Amino acid sequence: MFCRNCGKELTGAPEFCMNCGAKPMAGTSFCPGCGASTTAITEICTNCNMRITKAIKGKTWKPTTAGILCIIAGAIALIVGIVIAALGGIIGAFFGIVWPSVFGAPLIVLGIIDIIGGICALRRRVWELALAGSICALIGPWALLGILAIIFVSLGKDEFE
Repeated sequence: MFCRNCGKELTGAPEFCMNCGAKPMAGTSFCPGCGASTTAITEICTNCNMRITKAIKGKTWKPTTAGILCIIAGAIALIVGIVIAALGGIIGAFFGIVWPSVFGAPLIVLGIIDIIGGICALRRRVWELALAGSICALIGPWALLGILAIIFVSLGKDEFE
């Protein structure tokens, strides 16, 4: 394997090239199979006939859209949870009971997980947490946002580090 940034041969599967410090597949100047010079639009190496377009990963709209949907669903869940907790506290104080304010707590927790998962999806980090956030977005009348977020996070899994 050769570094796509500097063309030096790499031993094993290192996370970073010891010559240039870049991620081995980050560049577009050299073939990862033989180290021959290539361009950003080269699809097949003319030296070793290796297909190199898959080595170039581009960012798509899918994780970004999933992150935005998760954050919207999380904000809605958080606001609804806070309103339910506050109204439950007011109603509970009026009738002399404490437990109605507890009904908003699960929505608050799910909203926080949604927002954190959405941020992970936007940053394309920790795919599992992004997926958990989109699954938590399924709870409530805004479930369509969660369904779409799950689909987009799943389709964009290759872009996560």
